[in-house]
Amino acid sequence: MDITRTGNLFIGVGIGLGAIALVVGLGIDGFFGGMLQGAGLALVLLGVYGLGMRHRSDRSAAQGEEPEAWLPSRDEQR
Repeated sequence: MDITRTGNLFIGVGIGLGAIALVVGLGIDGFFGGMLQGAGLALVLLGVYGLGMRHRSDRSAAQGEEPEAWLPSRDEQR
């Protein structure tokens, strides 16, 4: 199995488990419910951050090139 697929699978499972913990924590009152909500939210946020870092579009910036995916048009016709 490719390391990229393994990383994406691991991040996806973390987001899924975080969402489940968040929903289950909503139904439980008290300290343990709050702990499940906090852990679930943390897993979801870390997973989304991991996906964003893995799929960002400026890979060329690491090679010293200027990232162009987000820049406005530079043509002279405007």
